[in-house]
Amino acid sequence: MNVSLTPELEQFIQAQIESGKYATATEVIVDALRTFAAKGHAEAAVQPKTPEELGWPADFFEQTAGCLQNEPLMRYPQSEYEMRESLE
Repeated sequence: MNVSLTPELEQFIQAQIESGKYATATEVIVDALRTFAAKGHAEAAVQPKTPEELGWPADFFEQTAGCLQNEPLMRYPQSEYEMRESLE
């Protein structure tokens, strides 16, 4: 497999090798991919919580925002505003 890298990524890989932490570019990339894969598995394991689990009372959202379900939101006309001088 051939992979094209930006000059910035090439410099990063070279800096990792020069730091002595890795011996080759392959080691840097393999470690980065393992870290990336582990992060993805950790994020997938986190389940979203229900509003009740987050401490909201039962039916809170239905009683507040839900009560507006069939009502249109109105934006009332605004009065004139003052013009300010340009910052330039």
